[in-house]
Amino acid sequence: MSPLHGFLMIWMIGLHVQSKTLFALLSSFLVISMGSHQIFVRTRAVVFNEEGKLLVQHHKTAKHDFYRLPGGGVRFKEKLEDCIIREIREETQLDVDVDRLLWVRDFTDQLPYHSIEVFFLATVIGGEFNPAPEGKDIELRFVNVEDLEKTIFYPKAFLPKLKLLRDNREFREEDPYAKEAN
Repeated sequence: MSPLHGFLMIWMIGLHVQSKTLFALLSSFLVISMGSHQIFVRTRAVVFNEEGKLLVQHHKTAKHDFYRLPGGGVRFKEKLEDCIIREIREETQLDVDVDRLLWVRDFTDQLPYHSIEVFFLATVIGGEFNPAPEGKDIELRFVNVEDLEKTIFYPKAFLPKLKLLRDNREFREEDPYAKEAN
């Protein structure tokens, strides 16, 4: 892919696009090469349990202690919603149905990395919560959204939106592109 194609893709994400158009646009990319740099496409899931607790990954090492929504990298020719289903199944043994697109953000805070993260609302439809050990430093669990306010949570700007979504699953934003969400 030429740098021009990569630029055009990023520009199109910033436009007000409908969910299905965004699916079609992003689903065929895993890594976008821009010269010597790469942009990674990742999905993240917003999953609440019956008690309204949010599924999160807790990363804790000697250098880091933070929370984020579960998900992972999109494989070549894998659709975005298939990536969410696969990642949640691998990480938790839960089966989910992808409800809808929530947000898209550029994550550029940790150089030399640049990720485009696509967030989806998902509903548990089966399986039993049994988190697979991703590594000794990562734990998956359900937590109260309010408890995340006292932690380092990425992206912190989404916490008010997550509360609204927990209380009203029909909550929608006019523009899914999260410009200020790092």
